[in-house]
Amino acid sequence: MESNKCRICGRLSLIELLNFSDQPVVHHLQKRKGADYPKYPFILGHCVSCNFICLTKPISPEILYKNYFTVSAWKNQPHVSRLIDLIKQISNSSLDQKILEIGCNDGSFLQALKEAGFKDTLGIEPTKDSFDLALAKNLDVEHNFFPHENLKKDNYDLVISRHVLEHVEDLQGFLSGIKFCIKENGILIIEIPDSQILLEKLDYALWEEHVNYFTFNTLKFLLNMNDFEIIHYEKTLFSGVSLTVFAQKAILKIEPVTEQFETKLIERYRHQFPVFKKMLHNFLNEKEEVVIYGCGARSSNFVNLLGLSMITNFVDDQPEKQNKVVPGYDIPILPWQSDLSDKYFLLGVNTENEAKLVEKRNLNELNFASVLPPSKNLPAFWRKLINC
Repeated sequence: MESNKCRICGRLSLIELLNFSDQPVVHHLQKRKGADYPKYPFILGHCVSCNFICLTKPISPEILYKNYFTVSAWKNQPHVSRLIDLIKQISNSSLDQKILEIGCNDGSFLQALKEAGFKDTLGIEPTKDSFDLALAKNLDVEHNFFPHENLKKDNYDLVISRHVLEHVEDLQGFLSGIKFCIKENGILIIEIPDSQILLEKLDYALWEEHVNYFTFNTLKFLLNMNDFEIIHYEKTLFSGVSLTVFAQKAILKIEPVTEQFETKLIERYRHQFPVFKKMLHNFLNEKEEVVIYGCGARSSNFVNLLGLSMITNFVDDQPEKQNKVVPGYDIPILPWQSDLSDKYFLLGVNTENEAKLVEKRNLNELNFASVLPPSKNLPAFWRKLINC
């Protein structure tokens, strides 16, 4: 089996874990069925040296992020107030400290920091549409990728990167940029999807924008390699499960350590995929008509990566998505209509929003199941497979 260079440990030990063949960019929604669009290799790799999981052939950022389409304000983020409280507790608590947010999107978190009293904030955002939204809020933002040549050394007390690191191909360059611009006693905050839940719950709703799939241990490995030590971490129910770590520059050199127990989880994840796919098809083929409620990146890729051609429609409450077509199986996106209530629904919304959706649409508990762990509403066959 061919090996490639791991973007964390640098060893030639990255091998193929799962190959999903060529896939479209799911957030490039189409105006009609049958439209032409490019497809790209979707190959999940595993580093047998450090257990890092990643996409081995990432799509160019210029293709993915020219206009991002999905903005932060669309997402329910109940943990933001907790995060800001932690910032005040763990950092030097001064409202005058200099803060840099890398990948600030539409500026929602910068705005929350401002409302909490922090005075000196700067955001960097590479996507033009999100940058324009942040600028319209009168926030101090730069339209650029990170790192860039105008960074100032030892300039920031606090550097924040929320749901960005999973998108970054050059991890060593990214961490070097942070190391350069953060003060010696500064605090680094990184928030990412926790991929341990992906492995444990057999979650195959991957995303072409997420080129890295970190667990706590592989993130710790990356940070230790770059002379950062973790001083605190928490997990929260957001977009699956999110992991937030607080780190600072280490006083002594730390030797990164690979946690071998994850190897068994990763092998199980690979071996169970064809079993899971077959059982999912059998489950859905028993239904008269299946609709997915929630047309996000994870649910859209769930359809494409698992070959769910039997899905007739997506339903989504976001007007920007309605009456468009998801590339792959050319599935239309509809607004909610009362005549849809007798269909079988797969819930493609994040777990923190499921109960609200079920109540809002008065869905019959016998006529829906979730496809996004860690929901309690996963189909029975899925839950049994997790516990095998």
